[in-house]
Amino acid sequence: MMNFKSERHIRFLIIGGLFLLCGTSLAQKLQQAPANDPAVHWLAPAAAQLQVQNKLEILQPQLQGLTPGTTPYTDLLRRIFFYKAILRGLLSEMTVAQAIDAALPDAASVGGLYEQAFTPESTLRLLYDEAVTLLTDL
Repeated sequence: MMNFKSERHIRFLIIGGLFLLCGTSLAQKLQQAPANDPAVHWLAPAAAQLQVQNKLEILQPQLQGLTPGTTPYTDLLRRIFFYKAILRGLLSEMTVAQAIDAALPDAASVGGLYEQAFTPESTLRLLYDEAVTLLTDL
């Protein structure tokens, strides 16, 4: 027969395992085909940097018209963090596809690491698709 401490430890392990699985599955779900698809023609890193800088110049002034803490403000801030993270990756000599993939955790954790687990996959997928469209040579 289990005692109270054993049950509590088991519950703790199960909950911890679920959080670990959620984090792992989030990273796996967001792996999109274009990053590995040889048919996708990514912009050269220098051209991609310019595109991202131009995008940031459009996005950043829009924050001034929004109220901090509101959903539109947070959504726009998430996009800005995402594109800044892509730019950091490109400046660190990552490929365009690697920079986009590496930027997803920054977009997911706008409110800190706690929020990362609660950012909808659909939100991150939209950001990913937007960046792929911006940074590919169609």
